Amino acid sequence: MTNNSQNIPVFPKRHPAGLWVLFTTEMWERFAFYSMRAILVLYLMSVSTGEWTPGFGWSEADAYKLYGWYTGLVYLSPLLGGWIADRFIGQRACVVIGALLMTLGEFFLAATEFIRIGGGVKVTFATDPTALIVFYIGLGLMILGNGFFKPCISVMVGQLYEQGDRRRDVAFTIFYMGINLGAFFSPLIAGTVAEIYGFHLGFIIAGFGMICGLLSFIVFGRKHLKDIGGAPVRHDSAAATTEEEKVAHEKLVYEQTRPLDRKDYDRMFVIVVLSLFVIAFWMTFEQAGSSLNVFAKKNTDRNISESVIGASPEFVSDYFLDNEKVVEYQSIIVRLEKLEDQANRIGAGLEEVKRETFFERASRLLSFRKVELEQERSIAEIYPELRERAAGLKERFGENEEKAEGLEANPTNPAGETSLLKTRSGGKEYEDYEDIVKEMKNLKKIEEDLGEDFTPKANTYTFPATWYQSVNALFIIVFAPIFAVIWTFLSRFGIEPSTPTKFALGLLFVSGSFLVMIPGAIDAKATNGNAAAYWLVVCYLLATWGELCLSPIGLSMVTKLAPARYASFFMGLWFMASSVAYILAGQLASILGADDGINFFFGAKAGLADFFLVMAIIPMIIGFIALALAPKLKQMMHGAG
Repeated sequence: MTNNSQNIPVFPKRHPAGLWVLFTTEMWERFAFYSMRAILVLYLMSVSTGEWTPGFGWSEADAYKLYGWYTGLVYLSPLLGGWIADRFIGQRACVVIGALLMTLGEFFLAATEFIRIGGGVKVTFATDPTALIVFYIGLGLMILGNGFFKPCISVMVGQLYEQGDRRRDVAFTIFYMGINLGAFFSPLIAGTVAEIYGFHLGFIIAGFGMICGLLSFIVFGRKHLKDIGGAPVRHDSAAATTEEEKVAHEKLVYEQTRPLDRKDYDRMFVIVVLSLFVIAFWMTFEQAGSSLNVFAKKNTDRNISESVIGASPEFVSDYFLDNEKVVEYQSIIVRLEKLEDQANRIGAGLEEVKRETFFERASRLLSFRKVELEQERSIAEIYPELRERAAGLKERFGENEEKAEGLEANPTNPAGETSLLKTRSGGKEYEDYEDIVKEMKNLKKIEEDLGEDFTPKANTYTFPATWYQSVNALFIIVFAPIFAVIWTFLSRFGIEPSTPTKFALGLLFVSGSFLVMIPGAIDAKATNGNAAAYWLVVCYLLATWGELCLSPIGLSMVTKLAPARYASFFMGLWFMASSVAYILAGQLASILGADDGINFFFGAKAGLADFFLVMAIIPMIIGFIALALAPKLKQMMHGAG
C-alpha cells in the first residue's frame, strides 16, 4: 500500500481478541484438511502387505485425477456457502455447519476401511462398490463442509477491522500462520499414523481435529466475536437502543444496501483479473499434494542412519518403518496373490467375497498395531517368489512378457487375435489384467535394485513421505512474520509493492521452485530413486515465498475490494479460481507427470525433469504478464492496495 498516512485513521496497535479465536479455529480445520491431503494420494495408490493399510491399489494417473477433482470441488463449493451466508444465515452459522460436515466426512473416509473386502484387492465399483460409495460420500461431505466453512471464516477476519486499518494485511498474515500451524503438525501426526498404523486411523485423527476447531469456535466465539459474522442485517430502527449503536447499525445497513459506483466495478474487475493469475499459481503449487508427494515417496532418500536412531529414545525408532524396500517388494507378492485369487474366482464362477464381521474388523483396525510383515524376508529371498508368481499368472492367461507389453501399447488388439483380457476359465472379462502388466514392470525394477552384488540391509530406517508435507507449513510459520515486517517497513516509506506486483512476485517464486526440481529429477533417476532431500526442501522454500506474496495478500485484497453485500460471494469467487487450478493440477499431473512423465527436452534418462520444466514455464509466463499489468490494476483499485 502507498496510501498517505495523513488520510488513514489511527487505530490501536493490538489486534482484537476475535482474531485469535478465528486463528485457532482455522488452525484445527487446516489440521484436519491437510491430514487428509497428505495421505489421500498415497492411500489411493497403496497396496499393502496385509489387512492393515490396504489402500485402493489405483494407478498414479487415476489417483492424481481424483485428487485434482476433489481439491477442485473443495474450492468451488465456497461459492454456494458464501451465497448462503450473504443472503440468509450469516458467516458464523455457516462455519458451524461446515465444521460438522467435514467432521462427518473424515469419519466416513475412515469407515471405508471397516466395510471393504480387504488388503490387496483393487477397489472399484466392480470389486467393492459399497466401500467405494462410502469413500465418495466422505469426499462429498468434505467438499460441502469446506464450502460453508472456508469463505466465511476468512470474511470474518476482515470484518474485525474498519476500512483503512493498516493492520488488516498483518492480521491476514497472522491468520495464515494459524492455517500453516495446523498444516505443519497434521502430516507429522496423522500422516505418520496413517502410513505406519493404518490410513483409517489418519482420517479418524483428522476428524477429531475438526471437532477441536468447532468447540473452540463455539466456546470462545460467543465472548470475543460479538456481532461479527451474524445473519444479514435488515433495516430495523428498533434494533439499536443507543445513539452510538444506531449510527453503527445505519452504517452497516448502508454498506450492504447502497448502489454500486464506478470504483466498485473497477475493484470487482481487479478481483476477477487477479483470480485468473491465481489459477496459474495454484495449478503449479498444488503439485505438492500429488506429483511432489509421490516423488517424495518413490524418488527421495528418506533413510535415517543407525547412529541417529541409536542416540534417540526407543519409542522414536518404533515410529519408523524398517526395511521399507522389503515392505514394498513384499507388497508386490500380496498383489500377485490377490490377482491369482481373483482369477481363480472368476474361473469358478464365484462373485461374492467372504467378509469379516464388522466387529471383527473394527477391533483389529482400532488396535493401533504397527504394520509389520508376517514373515519379514530379505529382498534376495523375495525375488525368486516374485518371479514364480508372475510366471504362473502369465501362464494362466496364456501370455508372455512380450505379449503383455504389446497389450499395453495396443490394447485394442487390431490383429484380430483372441482378446488378451479374456481368461481361459469361462472366457469372462478380467479387469485387472493391467495390474499383471504393472507387476511385470515391477520385476524389472527389482532386478535393477538387486544388481549382481546386492546385499540386503539388516537395519534401515526411513521417515514417512508425508513428513515432507510439513516443510512448506514450517517455512510459512518461520517466514510469515518476516514478510509481515517487510511489508510494514516498506509501507512506512511508501514503497510497498502493490497487490498486483506481489502476485507477480509470487508467480515467479513458484516458477523458480520447479526449476530447482529439474536437477532433482535427474538426481532421482541417476540414483535409482534416492535423490537428495534438499531438492524438495529448496523447492518448498521458494514456493513458500511465492505463497506469502500471494495467498494471504489475496484474502485481504478480496475483503478490501469487494462491496459489503457481495463480500462472501467474491471470497467464493476467489476460491473458485483455486478450484479451477486444482482440477488442472490433477489433470496435468495425471497426463504429464504420472510414472516417469513426459519426455520432450531432457529425455527419458532425466525422469520427471520435463514435467517439472512445464510446471516452471507456465507461472513464469503468467508472472511476467502480471508484472506488466500491475500499474494499471493498481490504479483501478483506487487506493485500496
